[in-house]
Amino acid sequence: MKNKNLLSYFSQQVNLYLDNRLNDDSKQNLMDAINNDSECNEVYKSEKQFRDFIKSNVKRPCASKDLINSIKSKLD
Repeated sequence: MKNKNLLSYFSQQVNLYLDNRLNDDSKQNLMDAINNDSECNEVYKSEKQFRDFIKSNVKRPCASKDLINSIKSKLD
């Protein structure tokens, strides 16, 4: 995959795939590209590893029950 525009498009498709936002045909096309092109495979693996790292190492702070109740009371 030599073309930078094509690589950028592929990277966008990988992100959509990992966000579960591709239809079945697009998923299949992406998987075919990943399986048949080593550069595509590297882009996919790199993005997947990054997302896995973020999921396992970045913790979201939890809202306190008081904050949740305060927000709920304002919505009522």
